[in-house]
Amino acid sequence: MFTELTDLIDDVHRELAPVFDMMEWAEDEISAARRRHPAHADTLHHSFALLTPTSDRMRTEFVYRGHARELLDRVAQGEDTRPATAAEIVLAFCHASQTAPLNTTATGLVFRMWQEAFPDTPVDIDDQEHREQLYGSSIDDAEADTRARLADSSRVLGTIECGGWHHGEPVACSYAPYPHLGQNTA
Repeated sequence: MFTELTDLIDDVHRELAPVFDMMEWAEDEISAARRRHPAHADTLHHSFALLTPTSDRMRTEFVYRGHARELLDRVAQGEDTRPATAAEIVLAFCHASQTAPLNTTATGLVFRMWQEAFPDTPVDIDDQEHREQLYGSSIDDAEADTRARLADSSRVLGTIECGGWHHGEPVACSYAPYPHLGQNTA
C-alpha cells in the first residue's frame, strides 16, 4: 500500500512539474515586463491568466518565454492580445512543415517570427535579408493572415479586481479600491 501511494505521488509530481516550471517562467516574464514598462506595472501584474500555453511545445522554456514576453508587451502597449504570437506562428508552421514543404513566403515568415520570438536563440538563416527584400510584402500579408487565423478569441485581460495585495504583500495597486489601505480581501 505504501509503495502504491509513493508511486502515485511520484506520478503526480512528474505531471505537475512542467506546470510549476511554466508558472515560474510566467512570473519571471511578468517581473521583467514590469521593469521594462514601469508605468503599466499594475496591469502587467494582473496579466498572469493571459500566459496560458497554447501548445505542448511551450514546455520548452525559451518558446514559452517568447510567447509570454510578446503578450506582456502587448498589454503594456495597450494592444490586442488575441492575435497569435510569433512563437505560436513558429510552432504552427513547424507542425505544418511535417506534412508538406513550406513555400518561400511561409519559410520567410517562420524565420521572421523566430527572430521576433526568440532573439536570444538565433538560427543560421543566411538568406533571410534577401528573402525579406524579395518577398517582404508577401511575408507581411502572410503574417497578418496567420496572426488572425490563429487568434485566441478568449485571450483577453478582462476586468481586473485587486484587494491591494500582490503575492501576500500590501501594495498601492491602481486597481485596488483603496490602494493606500492594503486591505487583504483576497
